[in-house]
Amino acid sequence: MSQLKRTGGRSRAAQPRHVSDRLPRLPRAERDRRYREIRRRMADADLDVLILPANHARWDQMMADSRYVTTIGGFGTETLTIFPRRGEVTAYVFNRSGFWKEVQDWVADVRDGRNRWSSNAIERLGELRFKRGRIGISGLAGLVRAPDGIVPYTMVTRLQAAFPQAKLVDATGIIQEVRSVKSAEEIALMRHSAWIGERMVDAMLASARPGVNERRVYADITKALLDNGGDLPTLLIFASGPNINHGQFVPSNRRMKRGDLLVNEMEAKYAGYAAQLVQPAVLGRPNSGYADRVKAACECFDAVTAKMRPGVTLGEVIETYRSTLAKVGKGRYKTAHPLMHARGLGDEVPVILGNDDAKRLSGIALEAGMCFIVKPQVVPDKGPTAQIGDTVVVTRSGGQRLGERALSLRVID
Repeated sequence: MSQLKRTGGRSRAAQPRHVSDRLPRLPRAERDRRYREIRRRMADADLDVLILPANHARWDQMMADSRYVTTIGGFGTETLTIFPRRGEVTAYVFNRSGFWKEVQDWVADVRDGRNRWSSNAIERLGELRFKRGRIGISGLAGLVRAPDGIVPYTMVTRLQAAFPQAKLVDATGIIQEVRSVKSAEEIALMRHSAWIGERMVDAMLASARPGVNERRVYADITKALLDNGGDLPTLLIFASGPNINHGQFVPSNRRMKRGDLLVNEMEAKYAGYAAQLVQPAVLGRPNSGYADRVKAACECFDAVTAKMRPGVTLGEVIETYRSTLAKVGKGRYKTAHPLMHARGLGDEVPVILGNDDAKRLSGIALEAGMCFIVKPQVVPDKGPTAQIGDTVVVTRSGGQRLGERALSLRVID
């Protein structure tokens, strides 16, 4: 897919190749690779069929399983996928199935579901002559951002009533585990997303000035996302103000002032694949203490990513963060979570959001092809927290950044 081209001494992400001139497509060989691995795991779990529910919560992150097997999604598209161990895959969308038949070539059987998801699933299982066996449902429980699950109670009860001899089981982990290690095709899409993300940073730096409304800057960032081929909805955290620690999900009408910090976490999506970055900036000359903390965050980033090789445990990575900050900060600063969490089509695994996760997942070993947003925080006893971040892929030589911008505090003067 996309590679980096050198143009005038600066690199730029090439537009990924297309089968269609309307939406990007991954090759069928990638589809076949995914299907083989999913069906192998289904056989191991003795599952006859997988149901991947429609749920576009959290900026479409909950639609990752369906999009992974169909490439259908984005801009709030709801997709229910019926994935049998043997037989044709079927995707139900709310409506306008003809569009999705035209712009992707992974799934031929795309139908209008009209949000009757239980009826759709029962219809397709009947066509497959399913009567008894094991139905795996992804998203029943255990998702990091949705521990109670995303599957409606009525869907479960209606399926059980329609197929009383079937056993319904939680299959959340099957596709999540497959998704956690990215292929070369997927990494190329994420690299292109990182390139789009840096265009969003450029837009923020060009737009933010004293007297400018936060919504204006937010709009310019979103325009850069769309102009460069990105998907909506996507996570975008942004805020301005003196000595602030966190950005906000909702932009305000506040007008920026000289001395403000610009705090953000931006996610760019291309073909559903999300790269995230954190780029601190300040309007005018920065406070020397804040600049020092951003520099310390950059050193932590470099140390952590250098450690991210296959076989290294998450516990070892977290300890590198702690020891590096203790050294460069001379004991003045504290660490904070999340240090890193997996990225891709949705909330990939593993995810460390707090100290409990750090302890529970400390023994998990990294694998080549895992992708993370790495965003170390530097927390002082007094004053604003500093943070910087980029999307990183695990390689044999350490974590490789997918972005290209210099990691530093940006000063808008």
